[in-house]
Amino acid sequence: MPRIIDGYPDRKKLMYSPFAPSRPARAFLLTALFLIACSGCATAKVNHYNRAVEYYQRDRIPEAVGEYRQAINQNPNDPKPQFNLAVIYQDQGRVDEAAKIYQSIVAKHPNFAPAWVNLASIREKSGDPEGAEKLYKRAVEAERDDASPLSQYGFFLLRRDRTGEAESVFKEALKRDRTCANAYFGLGEVTAKNGDRTGALRDYENALRYNPSDIQAHVKAAELAVEMGDRPKAIALLKRAIESDPGLGEESLALGKLLREEGMLKEAERAVEYAGANGAPREECDRELAIIYRRLAEETSQSSGS
Repeated sequence: MPRIIDGYPDRKKLMYSPFAPSRPARAFLLTALFLIACSGCATAKVNHYNRAVEYYQRDRIPEAVGEYRQAINQNPNDPKPQFNLAVIYQDQGRVDEAAKIYQSIVAKHPNFAPAWVNLASIREKSGDPEGAEKLYKRAVEAERDDASPLSQYGFFLLRRDRTGEAESVFKEALKRDRTCANAYFGLGEVTAKNGDRTGALRDYENALRYNPSDIQAHVKAAELAVEMGDRPKAIALLKRAIESDPGLGEESLALGKLLREEGMLKEAERAVEYAGANGAPREECDRELAIIYRRLAEETSQSSGS
């Protein structure tokens, strides 16, 4: 299911948006829609663009598609509703239709970087990395002052195992915008790959400073905190991740294990039960609950004996 974002790219899918924090994500790029007012629509009797955004947020995709089409008819020179419609098509697997819209957008608006990035993602997924790289570079050229296209190009380089180049690109993105959370996350990936856990944790925490709702950054930082022996920090990070996205079953299970290790058994029990209800492996949840119940029974027995 596609997710509306305000801009920090969700790394789950190979699509793009140039604005600020994303909803939870767990991979490398994003599906994105512009969550901004439709310029030129303010005097219209019906603002189809804003209505489409509202429908999309409520997962009423067919209605959103209809409203975007009307917004395009209402303002044929505005690329935003066209782009958002193409993103929906791309997310639905209607890649050829999406690509045609993106191509139409860049033909009329050559500096519209999001369309170049999504064209690059389509080319990359089709097995043409060389062609994709040219399109990512074209996106970077289109927005020379914007960090977002650069950060997307950096993740492409990471996927190609060109870590050194990716690091340089992420650093360049941060020169353009010191608040670019996606670039900090990318640097965290590079630093972790280089074996610097302290540096990677710092980078992920910087990503969270500028995008507090990024689930993947929370989870990556929590994993590093566990490796570094800081379970309380890991627990706090996982709790914040689950607050941002209540459907995180496996993360809830990981939280339950950490809470149990810290002796917080009732809280651990609730976390694991929640995990089982939200998609975590049932057998693993049952094993963890058995450990917790045994520990709780031991505590009760000790209290009775004393």
